[in-house]
Amino acid sequence: MIGGWIILFVLSVGAYVAARLPPPERATTGELFGRATPSDGDSLRLKGRRVRIEGIDAPEIGQTCRHEEAVWDCGAAARLRLKTLVEGVTTTCRLHGRDRYGRELGVCTANGLDVGRAMVLSGHAVSYGLYRDEEAKARADEVGLWGGEFVRPQEWRRSHGGAEDGPHRADDWMELIARWIEDEASALVTRIIRAL
Repeated sequence: MIGGWIILFVLSVGAYVAARLPPPERATTGELFGRATPSDGDSLRLKGRRVRIEGIDAPEIGQTCRHEEAVWDCGAAARLRLKTLVEGVTTTCRLHGRDRYGRELGVCTANGLDVGRAMVLSGHAVSYGLYRDEEAKARADEVGLWGGEFVRPQEWRRSHGGAEDGPHRADDWMELIARWIEDEASALVTRIIRAL
């Protein structure tokens, strides 16, 4: 029993340290710029190509969230927020390869504003390898998704028969492991408190 606690503690510390390290710089495979239109809350069409915004995960179209007693279409709200960020301005995406669906992966700016960062700070997307501090701020401020109850987009896709969407970057695995450890530790603390 004590050995299990020690292993959990070591894994927790390791995951925490790894999650705080800056992600490695990836080689740029290209750049696109021009007028962009959002496909959903984390994908754009730019110059006829679909770009998945790297480092974020937004609710899917049709995904609902709850705020107190109200249910709202958080997937449509994420797409609308992305539209307000890119509409009528030049969007530039630094590309870093493709995801498993053939979409370009890129870090995008619109009129000089980091689009992924803005989406996470506003609570319309969650961190998915980048923007961890921004997610923590949005959570603390209880904005967007954090103002109520929601299921992380990856979990929602899985529960609705969607294809598995693995991390875009190697360091995303560390974030997923850290989140799993946090969830398990939280569940363990809850069980201990109930037992008392």
